[in-house]
Amino acid sequence: MLTLALANIRTYARRLIAVVLAVLIGTAFLAATLMVNASTTASLERSIGESYQDADLVAAVDWDRFAGGDSTGALTRNDVRQAGGVPGVQSALGYDVDPIRASAGEKTVAAGLAEIPGEPWPAPEITEGDLPTRNTQVVLDTESAADAGIAVGDSIELLTEANADPVTVTVSGLTEPSMNPMTAANMQIYGLPKLLEATLTAEQQQQVGAVHLMLDAGADTAAVASDVSAAMADSDAGPVSVKTADEQVMAEVNQMTGGNQAITLVLMVFVLVALVVTGLVVVNTFSVLLAQRIRELALLRTIGASRGQLNRSVLVEAAIVGFVSSLLGVGAAALIMSGLVAYAQTMPEASFVTLAIPLEAVVVTTVVGTLLTLAAAWWPARKATRVAPLEAMRPADAASESQRLGRVRIVFGAVLTLLGAAVLGLGASQGQLVIGFAGGIVSFIGLLLLAPLFVLPAITWIGRLTGRTVPAKLAALNAVRNPSRTAATATALLIGVTLVTMMMTGAQTAKATFDSRLAGEFPIDTSVDGSMAGVELDADSVATVSALDGVESAILATAVASDESGMPVYSADEAELASVLNDPSLVPGPGEVTVPQYVTDDVVVPTADGTTTLTAVVSQSVGLPPVVTSETAATLGAEAPDHPAALWVKAEPGVDPAAALELRTEIAEALGVEEFSVSGGLVEKGLFTQIIDGLLMVVVGLLAVAVLIAVIGVANTLSLSVLERTRENSLLRALGLRARQLRTMLSVESVLVGVTAALLGIILGSAYGVLGVQSALGTMATTVISIPWLQLAAVLAIAIIAAWLASVVPGRRAARLSPVEGLASE
Repeated sequence: MLTLALANIRTYARRLIAVVLAVLIGTAFLAATLMVNASTTASLERSIGESYQDADLVAAVDWDRFAGGDSTGALTRNDVRQAGGVPGVQSALGYDVDPIRASAGEKTVAAGLAEIPGEPWPAPEITEGDLPTRNTQVVLDTESAADAGIAVGDSIELLTEANADPVTVTVSGLTEPSMNPMTAANMQIYGLPKLLEATLTAEQQQQVGAVHLMLDAGADTAAVASDVSAAMADSDAGPVSVKTADEQVMAEVNQMTGGNQAITLVLMVFVLVALVVTGLVVVNTFSVLLAQRIRELALLRTIGASRGQLNRSVLVEAAIVGFVSSLLGVGAAALIMSGLVAYAQTMPEASFVTLAIPLEAVVVTTVVGTLLTLAAAWWPARKATRVAPLEAMRPADAASESQRLGRVRIVFGAVLTLLGAAVLGLGASQGQLVIGFAGGIVSFIGLLLLAPLFVLPAITWIGRLTGRTVPAKLAALNAVRNPSRTAATATALLIGVTLVTMMMTGAQTAKATFDSRLAGEFPIDTSVDGSMAGVELDADSVATVSALDGVESAILATAVASDESGMPVYSADEAELASVLNDPSLVPGPGEVTVPQYVTDDVVVPTADGTTTLTAVVSQSVGLPPVVTSETAATLGAEAPDHPAALWVKAEPGVDPAAALELRTEIAEALGVEEFSVSGGLVEKGLFTQIIDGLLMVVVGLLAVAVLIAVIGVANTLSLSVLERTRENSLLRALGLRARQLRTMLSVESVLVGVTAALLGIILGSAYGVLGVQSALGTMATTVISIPWLQLAAVLAIAIIAAWLASVVPGRRAARLSPVEGLASE
């Protein structure tokens, strides 16, 4: 049977290309996922391990056993001394990086200040300049120095809580930036112990993040670790763990990655989708291939081959194809990952990225790909080899088989669909994501089981819209001649399009929902608090900000009164308030005051004649101060408090939300204030949109793999269908159908399947996306349905183009064959 299988592979190699491509892409996705997890772990080990590379043991707070109470959760210098006094410990180092701010010229950045240790601990490796020799000198990392324009010999100022005035120090040298993700984001500053004593608070000087231990030569690591643990058992910090450096690194890596390969579990969802679609393509391909080889199989039966032998030969053929395709998939994944890692290593912030190709990635991928191909080929093989020899030798048109859906499948699919829809509706109505997710999965499985019931009628109905020409009519008829294969092909594409549409619609609806919620919570796009900024804002400030690109309007809100609690009440012209408030209903009327959500009663304002009560218009914002119109302020007669004015800004419609952070920086620079004093809903929306757009890009990219495999399935099915209908197509040519019309017929047939699957996928995906957002955010905000019509139109256009391209090669092959040659073929 092995000889027969190899012969069939050689004979039908071109027809197996689609199987090889589908399995290759699916297994490459699986292998890449496993490599991503391994590479992430290896990269974190490399980056986090940098902090512990010189330590034999590391003592740190054991957060798994930490119970709070009287424990402080912070190790101290006393703990360092306790650990250092244990026999076998050569030296104990209190490792800590204290957060400070550093100022160079007009730029102030966040920084981390660490001590340069003494012998026997190695000092930072200097790349330029020298180590500090005085307490007024520091070493910086090269990347932060370059960003801030700082060179060796320059002076910088350290801003800390311990000193009201900045501490001026000189940069004596530069060192390589840290690869530890916990510290790499900030400027890294290293100084002598006396500098830390002069710049840090007493509490900061006493606390340490971890205790690094260097052991005597020949010391028993396990025994010393046990003794250190006993010596630190009564630490005020709480329970302390003592691990080797490698064990501590792995503990932190597990904490950062979820401890159970969380990255892999998330990606596996998309891998599963790709593998399911791959399985459908393999089933289709082997179904058509074996239908074409019925006569060959029957001939083998007549010369003595048993049904089991034929079945085994087909499965061996599938196993070989699956095994080779899986190995190619592993190789493709390794090449892609190597390229991505090489590119990442060119960026300074990702220089620690490491490629890891674990053995289990190779083994698991190869086994899964082989078993998937075997499982997908099992049913077509069993069905083909069950045909009696004499029956198979009779002339038959396999393409015209009429296949009906089994009653059990219909009932089971209907039950799953209705049950899942009910659960999904329950999750959406109660805002329960877990319930909604479960209902969505169950209902989608049910719909896939029932797919032939609505896919084939949809193809027939859409086929009527293709025109009354002969090629169009023939295409509509051919598209549904083999219901089972056509439904399976369309279903493969339906899965991918549904999931892509679901993510697009879900993301768009989620953004619209959050925009609505943010409009209520942040009625003002951007505001500058004069008190927080420490500047006096005036009409010139308004003019300066109004001139910036992306700003629609800006107004000055001045404090005109205070309520009984001393909270300032701001005022602005009614028209000005209407121009900046995102919710027009929050513009106060005469005798009204708009207040934050925590103010539930009317506002009483002390005046020269007593008090005045203003009717509260309660907003959903927690940051919007009480505000009245200028007309109402004029009637109060209250004494204006000594409180700086605020600048309120509204962005232009259509401003790219991702540019919100840039606008914040521009406003801060224009007014000469720190960025933290510029806040508002536009910034929040920009941050949210950046995150959701990034996640959407990744998810749609992952799901595009499934769509690509499905398109390969469409091309493969049409190609095999053309081979199967060689005599029929040649007869049509003999009856007068021109080559161009034959190509048109095949193109329309392919596009019909693609358009139908895409339209149904868009409808289902949009419904799932909206209900998914309602399930996830229903308890947080009122869902605002927003359908990304342009994106969905792009999905439909891509499906049409891909389906048309899938028909080009089969159409040319069919058109090149002369009618005489086609009619003579078997």
